[in-house]
Amino acid sequence: MGLYEYIREQAHRNDLIGELGSWMSKNYNQRPDHNSLAFQLASKEFSACGSWTKQDAVQRLNENQKLQKIIKIEPRVSQIISEVLKIKNCQGYNRDEEYNKFKSRAKKLVGFYAEKKEVGDSDSYDVVIQTIVELLPPDGVDLYPNGFPEETYLDL
Repeated sequence: MGLYEYIREQAHRNDLIGELGSWMSKNYNQRPDHNSLAFQLASKEFSACGSWTKQDAVQRLNENQKLQKIIKIEPRVSQIISEVLKIKNCQGYNRDEEYNKFKSRAKKLVGFYAEKKEVGDSDSYDVVIQTIVELLPPDGVDLYPNGFPEETYLDL
């Protein structure tokens, strides 16, 4: 189910995989053509990103008791997490840039520079940073470290 969920999550893209994701979202009970170029590319992406899906990442987020405790103490962490959840891997998306942006905001709320002592430890910082890492979608560099396949339009 992970691969199918990954493909459906790509429906926002304006390329072959996005078209397949849209089709799969509309035709939930039908199986896609596993021999199609779009399905084969999506399968390679899914493998390259370590079988990452936003659905699985959100499930881990919801099960993370340490993070839930941090959010109760410092609710502004929740705002950062909400913004991370809105990120999609579309054209121009750079995972490292997004990570650095959210990391700098998190540093002010948890860890050494935290205003609240209860979340001023390195463990709280690590939990929030790891959550950001897990929630950010992979980008083109993650999925295609050797460059995009020739003659294939992909909108990452």
